[in-house]
Amino acid sequence: MAIIACEQIRQSCETFLRAVEGGTWVFDAGKVERVCLFMQAFPYLEGALAAKRETLTLQPWQVWINAAIFGLVDSLGFRKHREAFIEIPRKNGKSTYAAAIALYMLVADYESRAQVYIGANDLKQADFCFQPCREMALRAPGFVSNYGAIITKKKIELPDGSFMERMIGNPGDGGNPHCAILDEAHENASDEQRLTMKTGMGARQQPLLVTITTAGFNTAGPCRDLQAYAEQVLSGEITNDKLFSAIYTIDKDDDWRDFDVWKKANPNMGVSFSVEALRDYYQTALDKPSEKPKLLTKHLNVWQSSSNAWVNMKDWDNNADALPFDEVKDRGLRAWIGCDISRVLDTTAIGLIVEEITDAEPVYHFYPYIFLPEMGVERSSKNASAYREWAERGELILTPDEETDFDAVEKQLRQLCGQFNVQGIAFDQWQAAMMAQRLGGEGLPVRTYPQTFPNMHPPMSRFEKLIALGQLKHDGNRMMRWMTGNVVARHHGEFIKPEKPARRPESKIDGFVAMMMAVGLASIAAPAPLEIWMELLD
Repeated sequence: MAIIACEQIRQSCETFLRAVEGGTWVFDAGKVERVCLFMQAFPYLEGALAAKRETLTLQPWQVWINAAIFGLVDSLGFRKHREAFIEIPRKNGKSTYAAAIALYMLVADYESRAQVYIGANDLKQADFCFQPCREMALRAPGFVSNYGAIITKKKIELPDGSFMERMIGNPGDGGNPHCAILDEAHENASDEQRLTMKTGMGARQQPLLVTITTAGFNTAGPCRDLQAYAEQVLSGEITNDKLFSAIYTIDKDDDWRDFDVWKKANPNMGVSFSVEALRDYYQTALDKPSEKPKLLTKHLNVWQSSSNAWVNMKDWDNNADALPFDEVKDRGLRAWIGCDISRVLDTTAIGLIVEEITDAEPVYHFYPYIFLPEMGVERSSKNASAYREWAERGELILTPDEETDFDAVEKQLRQLCGQFNVQGIAFDQWQAAMMAQRLGGEGLPVRTYPQTFPNMHPPMSRFEKLIALGQLKHDGNRMMRWMTGNVVARHHGEFIKPEKPARRPESKIDGFVAMMMAVGLASIAAPAPLEIWMELLD
């Protein structure tokens, strides 16, 4: 039976088939059948099927995941996969399926004194998986008597010392887990829970670590990093035979406005929820722009930096083809620079806009330079791992000490002014007065650019048009992408300006603000007549 699927699922299926057909691993259909029969002995807990007292019926996608995780073994019968990353949207029966895996690993995996943990960021989230485990075990005929299980609100215990319990936040060392189910990992600020479970499994012969989640809004967090790693494994960039991945989403080139692509991300459509329910989510995303980011994240697994994200990230990604920097420098091209300066333990951004004259409309190429003090990495619990990775890739410039390195920023500005015909350098008057005075005294075209609604609204409006028309290119800097995705539009009458998401101080937007300041200066010089709207002071 042919089904519509995204690239990640196709790659995972191809990887599975290569393992089945290759000579390294053995596919044991009996092990898969045993797992499936075990799971299907448990009752539904909610809905019409629960009212009819029916037991679970595994869907083809769940059987396939079981086959991949439990069916591929070595010559001694031990499993190929020791870790699974399953990303699937809401309403697809995620917690029930995870609970069934946890119960199998507790009582049916031939492991003495098995320790099974249900991990999450808080107690409420952990209970979304642990409580179904309890209820399924209590309601399944013969489960308690057959296994001698003692089931309480906090724990399931067996006579041989095996147990299942919840694990909240970052656990201490000392556990010997046979299985850990990490639910809704997108909410975790650090990777400590997963790493502790992984390192604690060393004494087990065939442990299983399952991260099962929807997408989220922290694109700099450990869960998004794990997905990126899983995708590299699927594409063949990295080899890791122990990791299995099932990532249900839409493809990069898909238009979410096409309802058919929603089917790619929702394999349980028509089972745990109806086609009509999915179409309702789809229609709400069309009708209510403010709801779109949340719906795309939770029902299409499209990661976004903010639940109220302003920038269409598909348009942003489609413009990641700026000319290489070495091809545009030293050609005398007109350029504009925006500077968003911070003082202590925060990011500072320089945004360079370079104008390319074409036969049609001008095309602008954007290049970011983002600075952060080393101490800012150490003190950023939520962004530290992402900062380090971006620095290693050259997408973030780390400077010594605890405060913004103004000398490094000034050096970069002088260098850019030597490489381009810079028409203006925009500074916010409140943050960089001394720097602006020094550079202005050297003859650089410094401009004061207050970040007010009247000043920020025009470049944001122009940005939307340029990015949609493919006239504003960028170099694909991933930190800049994260910052752009964090942007929320704050409204004041008919004006808008960029802001961070509410109560998310870790969500930086300095690179985007610097870009808007540069676009603002470039707009003044645009050939079309424009109103004089800026408060520029020489």
